Amino acid sequence: MTRRALLIAAAVIALALCLPAVALGHETPSPTPTSTPTPTLTPTVIASPASAPSAAPSPVVAPVAASSPAQGPDTPSILRPESPGGADIKTLTIQILVILSGVAITVWVILTIVILRYRHRPEAEVRQTHGNLTIEIIWTAIPAVIIAVLFFLTIRTTGQLAIPASTQVHFAATGHRWWWEFEFAGATFKTANEIHLPAEQTVSADLLSTDVIHSYWVPQMGGKVDMIPGHINRISFTPATVGTFLGECSEYCGHQHANMRFLVFVDSSADFARWMADEQRPARKPTAPEAVAGAEFITTMACGGCHTIRGTSLAGEKGPDLTHFGSRATLGAVALRNTPENLTRWLEDPQAVKPENLMPRIQMPADRIAQLVAYLEELK
Repeated sequence: MTRRALLIAAAVIALALCLPAVALGHETPSPTPTSTPTPTLTPTVIASPASAPSAAPSPVVAPVAASSPAQGPDTPSILRPESPGGADIKTLTIQILVILSGVAITVWVILTIVILRYRHRPEAEVRQTHGNLTIEIIWTAIPAVIIAVLFFLTIRTTGQLAIPASTQVHFAATGHRWWWEFEFAGATFKTANEIHLPAEQTVSADLLSTDVIHSYWVPQMGGKVDMIPGHINRISFTPATVGTFLGECSEYCGHQHANMRFLVFVDSSADFARWMADEQRPARKPTAPEAVAGAEFITTMACGGCHTIRGTSLAGEKGPDLTHFGSRATLGAVALRNTPENLTRWLEDPQAVKPENLMPRIQMPADRIAQLVAYLEELK
């Protein structure tokens, strides 16, 4: 009778723990582009290249000027969602955590009771439970119910994250070794490692890879989606808050996997429209004498074999588009802040900054590197 009471109590506890977790899912409304709740946490904004400190080269870390390290773009968390889809994933995470914690606690409590109550019982008094149909049904039914609840919660969340038939903004994200390329539908430009999106508008993306399997993940915007060579996967989300968010590759893809990151700048509609218009313009003509010399020198180098600068003779497609390089906050897929000092380090020896990336070291005099730096930083 004691064993049966313990098993019934365990079943009641397990079901009681499942029900609040299921009910928790109803607290988060289905995501809609027009009724997105504004989160209370404001992401830390990354310092622009113009405002970055120039006293010393920045370390090879996420370029964050964070007032609070726990809330900076370099520490993304699914527990601080900034989109309806992210909120759905957070809810599912908490539901699963509650249920599985309940299972663990129940097992520990029963185990503790049995150990304490029966630790001195003579072996002769031990009864064999094999063939007890009631007990076997109970300990089979309890896991079956828990798994069914987890299955239901997961399927429901997956449905909430389904890609809508039409979205307001569409772009393609391509994973390279080890950097990101972004291209908007209908636009005439490409950008690298940094992308701007409008707040409170539903966004969708085609996800591609040119080499190995990568995985697109902006933790505060939604889930992970693999980028598979020769196949297009898709993702959709609705940014809720203006700010800066860190994305990363969540599938191991080689030596510099940890340094394959990107930034998502969520702008107001007006700022996004302004950014799109600026990006579609060709490269600006250099004005400073050193930048003019750099513009002339870059056309004599092998840079055009990999990089594009629209409005010039450089039209390579193997590396990042540099047309508006100077307006970016980072370089090397968020390996360094975009400052003249860090760009100099990169041009002197990109392999020292990011080993095994595809940009070779090219021996150049210091004055030539200074000219290239001046030119590239004027490309805004």
